Amino acid sequence: MRPLNLACAVALMLLGGTFAAAEQGDTEVGFRLMWVTGSATAAGSVAETGSSPTLSSGPGVEVDWVLWPLDEFTVELSIGASPHPVGTSGGALGGIDGGTVWRLPLSAVAQYRPDLYGKFDPYVGLGLVYNVMIFDDSSAYKELFTETGFSNEIDIVAQVGVTYALDMRWSANLDLRYMGLRTTGTFVGTDGTRDELDFSMNPWAVGLGFRFRY
Repeated sequence: MRPLNLACAVALMLLGGTFAAAEQGDTEVGFRLMWVTGSATAAGSVAETGSSPTLSSGPGVEVDWVLWPLDEFTVELSIGASPHPVGTSGGALGGIDGGTVWRLPLSAVAQYRPDLYGKFDPYVGLGLVYNVMIFDDSSAYKELFTETGFSNEIDIVAQVGVTYALDMRWSANLDLRYMGLRTTGTFVGTDGTRDELDFSMNPWAVGLGFRFRY
């Protein structure tokens, strides 16, 4: 009977969340690889060229900290980095490579984690993100414009995800989030013409990574 009792005890621990359940006062640090979707075309064209700069998406990374002020409510603070290639659509400049905008999202999200126990720990979250935009313009854009840049803006974050406990400390994490991105691009031509064009992107970011609880 002893082997059977042992097997039952292990099963109860797995179902009861002994390995996965977190509580008030816990802290987690995590790292995720992300794939960011979405694209945007400027609301307008540059000077008289009839060409509009564009933004596209791709891979990214993120580091985050999760704090447990209450058993079922957490706060996630994160910083990420994702490159967004800049292109040029239509008109006289169509097809020109503009370089890359590096987006550094700083986000704070309030999360609800239902007390479902088990190794699976699902959550939903809502918060704000401050998008820091750093533009590394191409040599072609440097010849066309004496000044370029993208504004930093605040937007909304909504997320849903789940962690799966690997042991007492480590867990795997799958995360899906909407991180709004609105920015104004500034383009000053060699003739002094200044254009400020708005971009609105609705990117979804899928993240996969690991977390450590301490």
